[in-house]
Amino acid sequence: MMSPRDLSQMQVGQCKYVILTNQHGGILNDPILLRLAEDRFWFSLADSDVLFWAQGLAAHGGYDVKIHEPDVSPLQLQGPRSRDIMIALFGEWISDLKYYWFKPASLNGIDVIVSRTGWSSELGYEIFLQNSAQGDQLYETIMQTGKDMGLKPGHTSTIRRIEGGMLSYHADVDITNNPFE
Repeated sequence: MMSPRDLSQMQVGQCKYVILTNQHGGILNDPILLRLAEDRFWFSLADSDVLFWAQGLAAHGGYDVKIHEPDVSPLQLQGPRSRDIMIALFGEWISDLKYYWFKPASLNGIDVIVSRTGWSSELGYEIFLQNSAQGDQLYETIMQTGKDMGLKPGHTSTIRRIEGGMLSYHADVDITNNPFE
């Protein structure tokens, strides 16, 4: 968890789509990379065991790094009304958040990092909760705010991600594929 001081000093940052491969070029994962500070990075991972790969790489490569999975409880808000809901939650600055950029924010005392990313071909955001004990409060706040705009809980639509050209690790690509394929 980041301290309030860390969050307040953080500026808008850029996310990167990356492809992690093994020594033969086989795809291990295709996460989003967020650079939170000069020496602090997050991978927002798809389904895989990349944490173990990164720990092994660090240990056997002699890198002086600490690798662990942060408890940030990501929540996605995707769809044609997502910007309207996000503006109602966080304010007009959301409209200026570029695709693949992120910014720390606070919502009713709940510290989050908001990124303009997501696993759909629709306009969307990912909200990374800093304190998992506030998960119910965050969820209820978002659902209540979006209720009159038609917000309902759900999951990503496979057909929309396919139409949007977004690959799914294990379904569309895996360790037997390389990035050129």
